[in-house]
Amino acid sequence: MSTRVRACLLAICASLAFSPAYADDVIKPYFEFKKPKMLEIPGDLSLDQNGAAIPGFGGYSANAVSLGLSFEGITQYDGALFGRNFIPPDTMGAIGKTQYLETSNGSYGVFDKATGARLSVVSDVAWWATAGQTGTNGDSRVMYNAAADRWIVIAFGANAKDIQIAVSDTSNALGGWKSTKFEGYAGFGFGATADYPTLALDKNAVYIGTNNFAPASAGGANSFRGTTLNVIPLDSLFNAGLPTTTNIKQFVTPYPGALEDRGFAIQGVNSSAAGSTGKVVSASLFNFDNLAYTVNGLTSSSATGSSRGVVTFFGESAFASPIAAHQPSVAIPANRAIVDALDERISASVYEVNGRIYGVHTVKPAGSAEDRVRWFVLDATTFALLAEGDIGEAGFDYYQGSIAVNPFGQVVIAYNRSSILDPGGVISIMARTFTTRYDGYLAQWGDEILIKESLTDDYHNGSLFGQPAAGRQRWGDYSAVSLDPEDDSAFWIIGEFAREYNSPQFGHPGGTGGSRWGTWIAELDFAPVPEPATWSLLVFGCLGYAVRRRRVPAAPA
Repeated sequence: MSTRVRACLLAICASLAFSPAYADDVIKPYFEFKKPKMLEIPGDLSLDQNGAAIPGFGGYSANAVSLGLSFEGITQYDGALFGRNFIPPDTMGAIGKTQYLETSNGSYGVFDKATGARLSVVSDVAWWATAGQTGTNGDSRVMYNAAADRWIVIAFGANAKDIQIAVSDTSNALGGWKSTKFEGYAGFGFGATADYPTLALDKNAVYIGTNNFAPASAGGANSFRGTTLNVIPLDSLFNAGLPTTTNIKQFVTPYPGALEDRGFAIQGVNSSAAGSTGKVVSASLFNFDNLAYTVNGLTSSSATGSSRGVVTFFGESAFASPIAAHQPSVAIPANRAIVDALDERISASVYEVNGRIYGVHTVKPAGSAEDRVRWFVLDATTFALLAEGDIGEAGFDYYQGSIAVNPFGQVVIAYNRSSILDPGGVISIMARTFTTRYDGYLAQWGDEILIKESLTDDYHNGSLFGQPAAGRQRWGDYSAVSLDPEDDSAFWIIGEFAREYNSPQFGHPGGTGGSRWGTWIAELDFAPVPEPATWSLLVFGCLGYAVRRRRVPAAPA
């Protein structure tokens, strides 16, 4: 939205004695329907799908942070083998007691936590069939409930207006699963989609937010219709019998016609604290800011009597929607490619730890020509913005961030980074580690860490090698950092990288040259927490250290 347009809208709203948050006719212009695209390149299946995992290297260590096990997760080759060849992957995974469970558009995988070995890779449709559902349309998310020692997975149903939920019987992701589903968005009776479902857990409930789309008439194009926050009592899902949504509460904010700003891409706040529940954050529908509110009256057995509290806006530093992220495209400069870094929505999980709420999103800060990953820390009671900061450096775009926090206030933020620069500009999965200061500020602890570098400098969604990028070059749509339930110092990262093109010159006989995405999983460890006296020095910023702002490879050149 231009400065001139924004100024005019603000003036109109002021003249009508309305806050711009209530101006439901000036919704952000980039809202669009997001559903995974099935690639349709005839015969685009390599005779050598190269499904074996690329070995990890590890070896990084600095300032008591070390990169441990590192290995390839699911790839687009896996989905293609099942006839489920989608872009983007919607990269998502979580660490459990003994396994890492990954979901993607097209296939699900289970990996051994100790070795990274693939224990199972199946199509997403086959996986949901074993859990009791027929079909799926992607947009999966997964979390591990450490208190219950069980997994939870959500995804579109066979009809994209439905959201289906699967809960494991035990901590073994290869064991039994049970499932249920509910109508996420009834829409206009045809073509409705409960898009971009999010997932969060606290001690009382499971939170699933959706962006709702439906055509105005049968056969018409989908358009944005508002949002829904679905609140499901924890006991309804994590019980001894079948999961159920009987006591669900759905908070619907329609568009047009909304009288308040309840945001989009709604994220519940994950919390393991017994006294903290019902907190929600999201990007504003109408302003360049984020907002938070509570869901009151929840219990672990019912959400039906709950209600939404008042909205508090963060008051973040000025930013605009992210721009497309750049790549070097050294081999074919004329086709220099970009990827879509999505928008400023909070796409990754948000966490509450020790009375503070931590999250990240992608922005283009005021005065910047590049994208940055912005972190924020809120007071968990008042939602006051305690601190914020932008991760980035000149010449590079930073995007698709995710975050996790341990009980000691140690933080890992992972993200993608790319640039037109060569070397170093190829899309890469990167990470930085932080400690939380007494005032909520995140102090960087160590160097920027290279987790995985893409295998091509010219990734395209769906187009062939050597040809210009065609259509929307969507990247993501999310990534994840999860905390090891058995070790508070171990963080597990999953992100997307670009594999080689599927063509003979890159080792794929029979391949027709289409691009391929891959995912990468890595463990990042903080050293054991020091004795209390020493730890207080670290947290309160009394122990100085030098932070070097350079890229540190996870493997020798």
